[in-house]
Amino acid sequence: MKNRLLIPALLLLTGCVAPKVAVNPRANFSAVKRVAVLSFGGPKGDLAADLMTQSLLEHGADVVERQRLDSVMREQQLTADSAFDPSTAKRLGRLLGVDALFVGTVAESTPPSTYVVSQSKDPVVTTMKKVDGGTVYTEGSVLGLPNAQLLSTTANVSLLSRMVDVETGSILWSASMTYEGFDIPSAMSGITDAFVRSLSPIWPGLYRAR
Repeated sequence: MKNRLLIPALLLLTGCVAPKVAVNPRANFSAVKRVAVLSFGGPKGDLAADLMTQSLLEHGADVVERQRLDSVMREQQLTADSAFDPSTAKRLGRLLGVDALFVGTVAESTPPSTYVVSQSKDPVVTTMKKVDGGTVYTEGSVLGLPNAQLLSTTANVSLLSRMVDVETGSILWSASMTYEGFDIPSAMSGITDAFVRSLSPIWPGLYRAR
């Protein structure tokens, strides 16, 4: 009876083990000395941008402080969407003293959830709410509820990011990745770290990945 209630626990969180990356073959990464990270679009876009900034700093990048970036954008009445315009990107680059901007989108952000699965004996009926999102793993039986199991899902996050040359408006690098973690920040951090590792071999402004 109990075995019917158990959903096999997956010890390793699933998702892409590496980001899908595209690099502009004409990009001159050696000219990129200083960068800024704009707020990502989508849910928890500010958190994604903060974690991207942290990952860049941990790998040796020279990154403009995000409060300084936000202040300049407010003064200039700019938004993250407007930074895609070549003339706007160039103006922002001059004001901040940066060579490239990181922009991005949170395509999916599903928080972790917990469910109770129960089963009656006669007739045999299993009751469980629909589980959406990431990997399902068991947390064991529920005290005081016979024939019941406590199940949880992981957080599921999908991010897309681009590195844009402020002089030309050209995309130098683009990446996307889906990843699961026990909460949204850890899932996002796993993605931003993978993004920066993919840049390390081609961008001299970063330390090489260890």
